[in-house]
Amino acid sequence: MKTKLIAAALVTICALPVFAQMNAPAVATSPAASAVQQVKNDNKEIRQDTKDIRADKVDLAKDRKELAVDRKQRAIAKQREEAALQRGDTAAAEKFEARREAERQEIKEDKHDIAKDRADLHRDRMERRHDRRHRNHDAANTK
Repeated sequence: MKTKLIAAALVTICALPVFAQMNAPAVATSPAASAVQQVKNDNKEIRQDTKDIRADKVDLAKDRKELAVDRKQRAIAKQREEAALQRGDTAAAEKFEARREAERQEIKEDKHDIAKDRADLHRDRMERRHDRRHRNHDAANTK
């Protein structure tokens, strides 16, 4: 009894998708309808590219602010190192020199981040320009 029930369930599971495909009504897709859908998809891609561009601009501004802060901290460490050397405190001077080297490394990383963000921004703008041209081409074909 249980095996018959399980066998019937398996046949039903396998057969339902086949019957669903056979009874599915044929969707009439005209070239104009598909072109309109393509324009909608292009608009969606353009909106996504614009969103990416805005995010890249925010990242770029944040990285530039971090770079400015790191440069200020490095300048302060340099001033403190020079003041320690004038006092003859070599231990403090070495500490500030190490801090300045750490800030130099952070500045280098910030510059790398800025360059990467600028490249991302450029790529996103190019993609948006390409998507706009593609959308305009598709829109011209719908008429």
